[in-house]
Amino acid sequence: MYLPSFALFLGLLLMTSGPAPDASDSHPDGEHIITDFTSNSPDLGWYVLNDNVMGGRSEGGFAEAEGELHFTGDTNTNGGGFSSIRTKPMQLDLSKHAGIKLHVQGDGRRYTWRLTSTARWRGEQVSYWADFDTRDGGWSTVTIPFASFIPRHRGYQLDGPALDAGQITGMGLMIYDKQDGPFKLRLASVTAYSAETAFTLMQYQWKKRVLVVSAPHEDEKNLREQHNEVALAPEAFADHDMVLVTLLDNGVSTAGDRVLTTAEAAAAREALGIRSGSFALRLIGKDGLVKLSNPTATSMTEIYSLIDSMPMRQKEMTDRQ
Repeated sequence: MYLPSFALFLGLLLMTSGPAPDASDSHPDGEHIITDFTSNSPDLGWYVLNDNVMGGRSEGGFAEAEGELHFTGDTNTNGGGFSSIRTKPMQLDLSKHAGIKLHVQGDGRRYTWRLTSTARWRGEQVSYWADFDTRDGGWSTVTIPFASFIPRHRGYQLDGPALDAGQITGMGLMIYDKQDGPFKLRLASVTAYSAETAFTLMQYQWKKRVLVVSAPHEDEKNLREQHNEVALAPEAFADHDMVLVTLLDNGVSTAGDRVLTTAEAAAAREALGIRSGSFALRLIGKDGLVKLSNPTATSMTEIYSLIDSMPMRQKEMTDRQ
């Protein structure tokens, strides 16, 4: 798969000069904060590059506020259809990390995080793209494994080279979802996360009970019913120490407020023996075992009753009293 409309754009790519300082900062859980847009963050030298470099009509730009970057504009597919912002060249070694984590407030559109490295193809720079979906309103965390970044050159997808996370030379945020209209993304932080922080259902073990619902898309009847059931009594959901994980074949999969990658959603589905294409519900106890498995939406009254009958839950209620 390739994007021929990008050929001229990438051929006209303008780069600023001068390396940025090592932007990472240690974090107690093994993560590295690349930027959180505060006065303590290094200046990454963001600049705008829109489709007007190839005769396009899209508009876009950014504004930095304390603790946030706002990426806004309007895409026009009549002549390109993209807007992007880039950092100035940097030298960043993320080889001890597993991927990039973004804290964003989106608008329901699809965006792309872009990386460059020292890699070359026929003597020219290779860029690496990874798409991520956003929810309309509300903050969420997006995790993008380095393995998800696809190498490209002048709009064409390449077979390689694979991304070398130890040789990062630049980053960027782009919207190129082949849609017309306004866009707005608020970005609060960019972090390199360690393998230990990659999503897995087992991260909830002994901490949370997990209600997993899987469906082909967000408008599936059983999924809507189950989401409505949860929304009717959020206090009861929280009181039972629960987290909602939604796995979609087509759409934005989430775990709490975290947006899952396609690979993460597929791995969670496989771990629970859920096939794509139909609705499925699983209730996972704090011990990590499946307590309930249903092919249709299930009353939360029934689910809470089941949880309340569990010895661990009964001990919790006694302790709270």
